[in-house]
Amino acid sequence: MSDYGSVKDVLSTLENMTITRNNTKNDDGTDTLSGVDWFKMNGKVATNVYVNGNCWVGFGSSLQHVNVCNRDGASWTVRREEGTIIGYYKFLRIRWEGYTLYSDSTDKTRLIFDVVIVSSGDICVRAEVLPKDANYLGWSGIKAGNSIEYKPAVGVPVTFVHKDNEGKQFELAEGYPVLLDPYNRRNLISDGAGKVYSYKNDTLTDLGKVELTAELFEEHGVETMPKGELLLALSNPKLILWHDSSNRFPNIVAKYTGIPKPQPIITNNVDMSDRTIIGIEKVIPDCDENMLFAVSFDDGANWWICIDGNWVKLSEELSGMSKSAIMAIGADIWAEKATTGQIKYRAVLTDGNAFLKSIKTDYLNVEE
Repeated sequence: MSDYGSVKDVLSTLENMTITRNNTKNDDGTDTLSGVDWFKMNGKVATNVYVNGNCWVGFGSSLQHVNVCNRDGASWTVRREEGTIIGYYKFLRIRWEGYTLYSDSTDKTRLIFDVVIVSSGDICVRAEVLPKDANYLGWSGIKAGNSIEYKPAVGVPVTFVHKDNEGKQFELAEGYPVLLDPYNRRNLISDGAGKVYSYKNDTLTDLGKVELTAELFEEHGVETMPKGELLLALSNPKLILWHDSSNRFPNIVAKYTGIPKPQPIITNNVDMSDRTIIGIEKVIPDCDENMLFAVSFDDGANWWICIDGNWVKLSEELSGMSKSAIMAIGADIWAEKATTGQIKYRAVLTDGNAFLKSIKTDYLNVEE
């Protein structure tokens, strides 16, 4: 038996599967496969597994427990695999390949799906191929103590999460089963300088530059993952994970959002020396409210903002006025500074959601 890191890894290959029906048509019949003694469905041990040509699988009883596009179809190939996940959880995988209409063997009825039961009590179902013709999709779901219907999508796994130890009540969840390793596990954080940190109640505790030992993790390590905000306070942070087993560590899934540092965007210098331009009427930026603006009238040598009708020179590269402030500057205020025949804009993106599409300058012109 093979060992994997996750149910996703189990479903990533066919190499370790045994073919129990090899490209022979099974119309309405049921193949009986050897099952397992560690899983119950509707209160009965799954000693046998029943794979029916009408697109369903039963565990412990020849009943329609797990259905994927259940119709009057035909299975042609059935595969089976038994193994472990992270050296602890047991699994049994059944793969059904065939068509949802017994008299048709084209893409419009083609169906391939996997069912994986895990010793945790959960059931994972994923369709690899679904009928191209929606008229041949049929009913999909689980029938145990409770009945749950769902709509399969190609390559998208769902998990029927067990709510009891008898396999009578389940709850539908998106994605693969969540399987925590059963060992004593702890987490610490380190930074780019080699310091190690523990954490509690959203607060970091500096442990200094210490040797990473089992004793250190057992004394200072934390079972739960840290919040992302704690990592933002450190330079080049790393999450250090430890558990008291030589078995493979489970896959870690993390969601992260990259937020760029504030950065200026500077426009080209605009020549306003044409004799028909006598001033600026208004400036209209197409952006969100997270932008800051500054204006230069000497090709970037000095940058200015307008506060309550007064021009103020800036000394910082990342400061500025808001979108509403630059739009509120009237023609008479622009006339006080726009006397050099040129203008340049600086826009600062202040967070990851900021955007700038354009800056429109409306000029005052003489009539010719």
